[in-house]
Amino acid sequence: MRVPCPPRLSAGRRRLLRPLFGCLLAAAAAMPPVYAATGEPPAGLPPQVRTLNGISYVSGGIGTDEAAAMRRMAGRFKVRMHFVDSTDGSALSDVSVTLFNERREIVLLVLSEGPYLFLDLPPGTYRAVVRYGPELSSHRIRVDAGKDGQDLLLRFPGSADKSILIARPQRGAGRKAAD
Repeated sequence: MRVPCPPRLSAGRRRLLRPLFGCLLAAAAAMPPVYAATGEPPAGLPPQVRTLNGISYVSGGIGTDEAAAMRRMAGRFKVRMHFVDSTDGSALSDVSVTLFNERREIVLLVLSEGPYLFLDLPPGTYRAVVRYGPELSSHRIRVDAGKDGQDLLLRFPGSADKSILIARPQRGAGRKAAD
């Protein structure tokens, strides 16, 4: 495809700039889509699948459209975690998941961006330590080649007060007692 140049450029300059225009066009085609001023993808699109240490994962599910998109892609993942409030079943977000391999090495550390976290793990045995506020739970996960994935419904008290994770000095601590 030939890119027309303004007539005021000489033929020599047009010849030099033509490859530059081609590179710019290719770079623009390779860029991720630009969304509206909110920075959010259009409704109904699933969140982006990410890969870390050879593990593909996706997290999200906030809002009905994104939750439906996540459920549609669930079959592609071996482990599917769903985080809910133990009192009313409502969705939880900002759940920390640390995944250890059999050698007790951390292979993934992620903060959920919604009530769903889907993992595509290679075959093996893992330990998932899941934290929401001050609450911790630990789960053994075994992934076998060729077998269906597994669903984990993880319930936490929804009113987790994250501020209690910060140590505050106690009253009178550090003061000398009066003689």
